[in-house]
Amino acid sequence: MQPGEARALIDSLPRYMKSPWLFWNRNYGRRLKSVDYYWKEFQAEAGLRGVRLHDLRHTFASHAAMSQETLPMIGRLLGHSEIQSTARYAHLDDAYLLDAAEQIGAAIERMLD
Repeated sequence: MQPGEARALIDSLPRYMKSPWLFWNRNYGRRLKSVDYYWKEFQAEAGLRGVRLHDLRHTFASHAAMSQETLPMIGRLLGHSEIQSTARYAHLDDAYLLDAAEQIGAAIERMLD
């Protein structure tokens, strides 16, 4: 899904009386304070048993870091006020680290030539 497609999908979701909230309680017309009930239902439908919303936040942060987003930007996207929190979220996988090390090594080799 492209970024524009994601925005179009979000914009197409029904809203309660033009409510600014993406997730709202249809019975009361207010924002949801918890998505636990809906998450359990979604987990079952998507076959994501054992996956927590917290895990998705870590995955989001890690992919953002591997896409060369800065920690301050990732922190803002996650709603963190402290950069230390973001640093704990953003993990780089081994293949990404190996590729980065190779690129750095190649750059140093070019400078020595």
